[in-house]
Amino acid sequence: MDDRPGFGHPDRRVEVNGVFCTYTLLAHEPGTGNVGVVTASSCLCVGAVVPFLRSGVGAIAVQNLNDPRVAYAVMEELENGVDPKDAFERALKFFGQPEQRQVAIRSIAPQEGHPVQFAATGTACVPWCGQIERDDLVILGNGLKGPKVLEAMEQGYRESRSKYFAERMIESLLAAERAGGDRHGKQSAALKIVGTQSFLPPLVDLRVDDHPEPSGELHHLWMLFHRATATHDSQRLTPPEPPEPPSNGGLDIPGVFPASDQG
Repeated sequence: MDDRPGFGHPDRRVEVNGVFCTYTLLAHEPGTGNVGVVTASSCLCVGAVVPFLRSGVGAIAVQNLNDPRVAYAVMEELENGVDPKDAFERALKFFGQPEQRQVAIRSIAPQEGHPVQFAATGTACVPWCGQIERDDLVILGNGLKGPKVLEAMEQGYRESRSKYFAERMIESLLAAERAGGDRHGKQSAALKIVGTQSFLPPLVDLRVDDHPEPSGELHHLWMLFHRATATHDSQRLTPPEPPEPPSNGGLDIPGVFPASDQG
C-alpha cells in the first residue's frame, strides 16, 4: 500500500464537498510593495484553488468552502478600485454562503482613504478555525489543531525578518506545521508573490501538489529558484523598471521583429 498522504487510505479526508482544510499567510512587504500568499493543506493541489494573485492589483486567499469564482469576482472588483471588504460583499451577492467561507484579501493599489485589507472567517468553517490580522499580514486557517498553529505561523514569519520575503513566508509555513498544522494531515503547499507593476508576471510561483512533506519540498523548490535567479534582480524580488517605449512605435524589437533595412 502506498503510504503517501491521500493514497491507499480510504478513511483519510482529502476533500469533501469542496471544503479545503488549509492554513495560509497573506503578507505585504513594505519596502517593495510586493504581496504574497503561502499556503498548505491536507488536500491535493492547494496551489490551484486557494491563492489568487494579480500583479499591480492584489492578492486573495479563498478557503474552507473553496470556490475560485469568488476570487475571480473579487479580483475584478479590486482592479476597478473597489476596496477589499466591499469587493467580497459584492461577490457574496452572487455566490452566497458567507458562513462557510474563509478569505483574506489585500489590494496593492487601493484608492486614497480606502482600506487595503480584509479578512473573514465564517461561523460554519471547519474547526478549529480562526484568523490573525495585522497591518502587514493576514493569517487564517481551518481544520487546524488549535490557535497555536496560527500563532506559530506569525512567529515564524517575524523571527526570520533577515531573510528574503519568500523565505520568510516559507518559514512561517514550517513553523505552523511544527505546531500541528492541519489536523487531517499534509499533502500540498504553494507560494506565490506578485509585484506592483501590472505588466509583470508573478515574481515567484511555486507549487507542491502532492508530497509527503509538502512544506519542506516547497522550501527546496525555493532554494532551487533562488540559485537559478541569483545573478538577477529577481533574487531580491524587486521588480525592474518598466521598459522605455520604442521611439519607432515598436517595429524594431531586438530579437523579435527587427526593422527592415531601409537603406
